[in-house]
Amino acid sequence: MEFTDSTLRDLLASVGLPSQAGDGAAESTFDELGLDSLARVELATRIEDRFGVDVEDRITEHATPSEVRELVNQRLTAVTR
Repeated sequence: MEFTDSTLRDLLASVGLPSQAGDGAAESTFDELGLDSLARVELATRIEDRFGVDVEDRITEHATPSEVRELVNQRLTAVTR
């Protein structure tokens, strides 16, 4: 299982990121994207439910979605080894 760009876009949309955020959204911080702490917790919950990876403490206002995607993929790789 892999956390893809498509999965990332779907999850961001499911927690309220406007669709007009565009392709650069993955490199913007959660704060820049306007995702508050409640949206970040919801994102972490959805990631844990889907992938079994706890990243709640890493989804801060200064993190970017692409950093979170990379972290999830690293942890998934570590589990499968």
